Amino acid sequence: MNRTKLTGRTAFRLAAIFAAIITLTNILIFSILYFVISQQLSTHLKAHVDEVRKTLVDVDETGGFDALANMVGRHALVAESDEDIFLLTDKNHAYVSGNIKPMPKFDGWRTIPWRELPLIGEWKARRSSTAVIGAWSNVKGGYLFVGDGNGDIRDAQRLLLKGLSWGIAISLLSAIIGGSILGLNAQKRMRAIEHALNAVSSGQLQERVPRSSASDDIDHVASLINGTLDRLQKLISNLKQVSSDIAHDLRTPISRMRQKLEVVQQATSDLQTYRATVDDALLEIDGIAETFEALLRITEIEAGARRTRFANVDLASLLSNVTDAVTAVAEDRGHSLSASIDSSQPNVVFGDRQLLSQLFINVLENSVEHCQSGARIKVELSRNGDGSEVRISDNGPGIPIEEHEKVFRRLYRLEKSRTTRGSGLGLSLVAAIADLHGAKLSLEDNHPGLVTRISFS
Repeated sequence: MNRTKLTGRTAFRLAAIFAAIITLTNILIFSILYFVISQQLSTHLKAHVDEVRKTLVDVDETGGFDALANMVGRHALVAESDEDIFLLTDKNHAYVSGNIKPMPKFDGWRTIPWRELPLIGEWKARRSSTAVIGAWSNVKGGYLFVGDGNGDIRDAQRLLLKGLSWGIAISLLSAIIGGSILGLNAQKRMRAIEHALNAVSSGQLQERVPRSSASDDIDHVASLINGTLDRLQKLISNLKQVSSDIAHDLRTPISRMRQKLEVVQQATSDLQTYRATVDDALLEIDGIAETFEALLRITEIEAGARRTRFANVDLASLLSNVTDAVTAVAEDRGHSLSASIDSSQPNVVFGDRQLLSQLFINVLENSVEHCQSGARIKVELSRNGDGSEVRISDNGPGIPIEEHEKVFRRLYRLEKSRTTRGSGLGLSLVAAIADLHGAKLSLEDNHPGLVTRISFS
C-alpha cells in the first residue's frame, strides 16, 4: 500500500487550513479592535486637551493676559509627570510662558514626536508616550498651545498587542489540536474507504465501506461507493451465473445438432434426409444466435446506452397499443385479454418508448405462453402516489414464491418450462428495462395465477 507523504494527508491539510482560518480571523478581529480603541482613546485625549484649552481661554477672558500667563506657568511647573505641554506667546510669537520654546503655529490638530518638541530644561520623568497631540488657540494677547502625551493610547495599544499575541497563540494551538482531531477522524474514515476498495480489488466483493452516525458528506460518498459495489457484485454474480447457464443451456442444442449431423454423415441417406437434417441444424443455430442476440441486448440496456433516447412517454397510450397488439395472439390461444387504463390523470414517465413496449409485451407474452386455455389476463394502469403503476395479472399456473427472484436471472427456466421453446431471457430483459427506467418490478401470487407489478416513481 502506498503511503502518502505527511503534507498530502487530509488530516494535515485540514489542521493547517483550520489553524490558518482561525489565526487570520483573530488577526482581523484584533486589528479592528486595535483601530477602534485607538481612535476612541485619541478622541478622548483631544476632548481632554479641549477642556484644558477652554479653561485657560476663560481665564484670559475674565482675568486678562497676565492672569493667563501666570496660570500657564503654574501648569507648566507640574506638567512633566503628566506629559502635558503648554506654550503661551504674544502676537509676535515671542515666548511668554510654558514648558517649551516657541514653535511654528499650525491649524487644527497635530501629533508631534517628543524629539521634535523644543523642551525647556531637562525632563527626567520617564515617558510612556512617543508623541504629543495638541492644537493652538487664539487668545486676546497672543496664542496658546496645549498638548498632551499619547501615553494612555500607547499603553492601551501595547496591552492590545499583548492580548493579540496571546490570543493568536492560544487560538493557533486550539486550532491545531481541533484540526488534528477532526483531520485524524476524517483520515481514519478515508482509510476505511481505502481498505474496503482494496479488499474489493482483491476479490472480496462482499466488503463495504462502514458508515458513521454523522451523516455528513463522507457518509454520502460512502453510500455512493457501497451502491456502486452492490451493483458491481450483482453484475459479477450475474456474469458468473450467465457463464454457467450458457454452458449448460447451449450444450444441449449443440450436442443434439452434432448427433444429427454425425448420424446423417455416417448413414447412407437420401437427399431429402440430408435437407431435413440441415434444416434442423439451421433452426438450432438460429436459436443459439437468438439467445446471444438477446444477451447482448440485455447487456446494452444494463450499460445505460439507451438513456440518450429517453423522452416523455404516455403510459396510457403505450399500454393501449400493446394490448391491442397482443389481444389477437391471446385470443388465438383461447385467452381473454382486458385492459383497465386510468386516463383521467396524467401517467407520463421519462424513458424509451420502444423498450417500455418490449417490457409490457414480454410480460403479456409470458402469460399467454404459460397459461392454460381459457385464462383471463388483465392489464391495469393507475396512479400510485406521485408515480404510475402497471399491474398485469392472470389466473394461470403462476410461479412458486421461492422462484420469484430467480426467474429474472438470465437463461433461468422453471422445470415445467424446459420442454417449451424459449431462451429464458424474456423476464431478464424485463428486469433490465425496468432497472434502466428506475422502476420497481415485483411478482405476487394471484391465487391462482401471477401478478406482475411495475411501479414508476
